[in-house]
Amino acid sequence: MNFDKCPNCGKAVKGFFSTATLISENKTEFINKHLDLKSQGYCNFCSSDYLNQLAKSFRQQKNDLENRLKQIIHYIPILSSPAPNDWKYDILDMLTAQTTSGTGFTTELSRSFNDFFGGTSNTTNKKISDATNLCKTDLRIQCVKMGGNAIISTDIDFNEIGSGSTNMLMVCMAGTAIKVLDMNMFNSKNSDYILEVVEITEKIDAIAEMPK
Repeated sequence: MNFDKCPNCGKAVKGFFSTATLISENKTEFINKHLDLKSQGYCNFCSSDYLNQLAKSFRQQKNDLENRLKQIIHYIPILSSPAPNDWKYDILDMLTAQTTSGTGFTTELSRSFNDFFGGTSNTTNKKISDATNLCKTDLRIQCVKMGGNAIISTDIDFNEIGSGSTNMLMVCMAGTAIKVLDMNMFNSKNSDYILEVVEITEKIDAIAEMPK
């Protein structure tokens, strides 16, 4: 919806001298849901008090919220293919995530012996797996924060930078964040977890944005 004034406080949100801007629809829904309000929108001025009020109420739950998010964040789908044909969705934006970690002399030596005897390097594999999972988590959180619930057309690249004891492993991922409009496209269990991830992320985001 387009408004010339904030539906909640009446401040002008259009015009050369206007300093007010409307917050996102996701944040508007978040405020209405948790404070039992029904405004069609809020601006950056009037929303701050509401968001601070919510952040204070959620702050005591911060550790529990973060631990729960770690448990269920993987339910946000990451697909290397385009979205299934029966999905109806809005495309939000491209996402990228990168992480680097040292491999070092010990890993190099371990990998050399394992390669020599025909085995695989568990140390290196674990570093790659940890770095990949970190990138996936980063993509998922970015997706949810912009209002999405799935990531499609995802690509992953692995690179090694440097040599010897200064080796660094770099993992890069990129994908497209989308918002699937019909949650019935997911099975009921996944749908519930995805909705929970969205709600927890909104709460943690509200805590993070609260003035120190």
